[in-house]
Parts: sequence; structure tokens; C-alpha cells
Amino acid sequence: RVVALFVVAVFCLASLAVADRASAQNLLVNPDFETGDLTGWQVFGQSPSSDVVVLSGDNGPSAPGTQNAFMDNQAEAVGLTLKQTTVPGSANAGEVFYSYDLKLDQADLGGVLFVEIFAEQEGVGIIGGSGLIGPLWPWSTWTAYSGSFIAPENTDFLTIQFMANTGATPGSNCRAHVDNVDLHQSASPTESETWAGVKAMFR
Repeated sequence: RVVALFVVAVFCLASLAVADRASAQNLLVNPDFETGDLTGWQVFGQSPSSDVVVLSGDNGPSAPGTQNAFMDNQAEAVGLTLKQTTVPGSANAGEVFYSYDLKLDQADLGGVLFVEIFAEQEGVGIIGGSGLIGPLWPWSTWTAYSGSFIAPENTDFLTIQFMANTGATPGSNCRAHVDNVDLHQSASPTESETWAGVKAMFR
């Protein structure tokens, strides 16, 4: 009986490890833009002089590939935003991990690059988040950024947005590349909780 219980305990621990890996999967659609388009993403602030397109032949350092999203804002006083919201039920309270690759080509006369991540509740809206990250200045070379924040109780989905904003001055611009965006949570039981359950099987 002890041997059988030991086998069951090992199986339970292995199952928890697999569940933890699954829970840590990226919640975003097309996070590396390797579809060649903006599938899964929304763009706000488009104008004849501001848009987001997918470019080939260049890629951020965090993952292999050939595509990236290029935020080209050359309009005066425009907040060009690249945004994605995960599906309701995809997130919960606890630590949210994020990472992304950025490269800034140009930011003149009030042009700035920001990132913001929100924890949201369906039917309510924003209830927490990372706070405003930036301004960021990864001039002329790809830079990998990462961090985390704690989503509050009742969080059930997340939003991440990249903002290439310009000032109210003629000639203001912000032109930046985005790639390899990751947004995930890890919801594994603590070690003490896991072993407590295993030990209970032998009592």
C-alpha cells in the first residue's frame, strides 16, 4: 500500500508541474507578429501620418523570427496605440509577468514611447495594472524589457498597450518597433502546499 501511495504521490506532483507549465503560456495572440499582419491586435490613433504596420527582415532578440510591428507616428499631437486584450476568464488575481522587445528609430519634439498593462474585470473595466512604464528610450537597437505586477482580486482578463505619442508641435514624431510580446501568469501551488497534500496521503 505504501508503494502504491508513493506512485500516486509522484504522479500528482508531475501533474502539478505540467499544469504549472500550461498556466504559464503566453495569453496573447500573434505576440511575435509572425503571421505577417496585426492579427489579434488593435490600433488606435491612425491618420494619414500615423499607422502601425508589420515589417519583415528584422526581429527582436527574445525569440526567433523575421517580423515586427512598426509604429510610425509622424502626426502632431496623436497617441498612436497598439493594443491587445485577452479573453475574459484568461487571468486571475496574482502575479502577472510581462516582457517585450522594443527599438526606437526616432522621437523628436515631444515624441515619447510608453507601455501600460491593465488588470481588468468583465463588466467593470480597469481595476489594477503595471502603471505607466516609460518613457522608454531603446535608441537604434533592440532592447528586451521584462517585469511583473500583482493583479488584484476579481481580475479576469488583461490588456497590454504600446503608445508612440507625439507632442503638440509641428514636426513631432515617434517611430518605434515592437516584437515578442509575452503576458502570462504562473498559478502553481506553493511547495509547502504541494508537499502537505502528499504527506496527508500517508497518514
